[in-house]
Amino acid sequence: MERFRCAGCGNTLSVPVRLVELPAEPHWSLLDCHHVNPPLLDPGAYAIDDAAYGRDQVAGTFVLSPGDVRGTRFVHDRVRTGCWSVVGWIPCVACRGCGAVVASRADDCNVAQELRFYPAMVVRERCDDEPDRATDPFGLVADWDRPAPDTRRHRGVPEPTRPRPELVATRWGGRGVKEALFRDDAPA
Repeated sequence: MERFRCAGCGNTLSVPVRLVELPAEPHWSLLDCHHVNPPLLDPGAYAIDDAAYGRDQVAGTFVLSPGDVRGTRFVHDRVRTGCWSVVGWIPCVACRGCGAVVASRADDCNVAQELRFYPAMVVRERCDDEPDRATDPFGLVADWDRPAPDTRRHRGVPEPTRPRPELVATRWGGRGVKEALFRDDAPA
């Protein structure tokens, strides 16, 4: 296992991740123009892309799933958006500790989500820690009768889940709020 740190200030920029081969981009028919696409890599993994990438043609970028990144922020003056969200060819993610621009983020239509650390801006260090999966941000929206579906395998859309009005503030004005709030089944 390895983790990434900022080369300038030493701020931790990722959870512990393991090196894997860079997978091929998903076929365009599996990606969507109108919804959030899945990440290119599974959680807890990273890959090295030896091909030149981005506006500056940087080779050897470290590709991670955006959910594995910590201690960063967007530099809003550098963010460029495509038809749906952030394009990945301009570095726009900075270290929260020192403000150095360390990565680019791709999350636009017809591309898989990814974050690419630039090799001159980060340091890889070995660690014995296992990634902390207890704080899964999507665990709150999963149906509590079943585990959350793994959509990465088929690059598909998750099954619909029962509404959880305690997590969605916009439900207060709709019909059926009383029935949804006073259900008799217990949460997990």
